[in-house]
Amino acid sequence: MFKDLTEIDTGAGLMINGEAEFNAAELDYLNGTGISEGWTANIYGLIIDVNGKEYTIPAAALSPDLLKALTSNAETELNNYY
Repeated sequence: MFKDLTEIDTGAGLMINGEAEFNAAELDYLNGTGISEGWTANIYGLIIDVNGKEYTIPAAALSPDLLKALTSNAETELNNYY
């Protein structure tokens, strides 16, 4: 007999390991381009909390598509609410 593990509630929590930086609109005088104002998310990995103990998965272990999606969603959330 097999059981699909996606149906089991382990009580684990998932958090992004990283930091965000707010960029004010500035003019880059060297090449004449502007830096757009807004938040940049620097994601270092994921933190999984299981029964109060945290385990870190580094960004290098994540797929590029997952890292891109996490970064995009974090920046959207930051720009909309902070």
